[in-house]
Amino acid sequence: MTSTLYLSLAILVGIGAATQSALLAAMGRDKGPYEGTWINMLAAIGGLAMLFVVRGVAGRTPLLPAPFNQAAAFAVVACLTGVSLAISVRGLNPVFAVTGLFAIAYLLGIGYGAPKIGIALFVAGVTVGQLAGALAYDHVGAFGLTVHHASITRIAGLGVVLAGVLIVRFAP
Repeated sequence: MTSTLYLSLAILVGIGAATQSALLAAMGRDKGPYEGTWINMLAAIGGLAMLFVVRGVAGRTPLLPAPFNQAAAFAVVACLTGVSLAISVRGLNPVFAVTGLFAIAYLLGIGYGAPKIGIALFVAGVTVGQLAGALAYDHVGAFGLTVHHASITRIAGLGVVLAGVLIVRFAP
């Protein structure tokens, strides 16, 4: 993959982080910030456990100490977190159940992309993606949040951040 593709991955990861932020803000409004964080963490742990199950079934044993070197252990974790997540999101929009999956994308994205293009460029890409996503979500009042229109000044701020990404990308 070229550095442009890894930078694009970073920007997508940033948009995912903005999505996670908007979902957490909406849950904080509806249930409270601690409850929203709980739901987020359950989804992240459950989603990561499912990834380990899929990798284990495909023959890729987790490089962790016992009992977490077996896909079966992660299947148990996935089931427990899945049930806990289903209970925890009762009375909320079911889309909130995926909030923590964006954290997995962020962490795996760093693990794959940052070694290829450097931490500074990867984080810069994430930042521009996160700000662009946040501006879009604010503009439409995503998930029932308060609308904050994308004014020319706010868009110019995104332009400044994007300029920073380009400077980091093309710096010697």
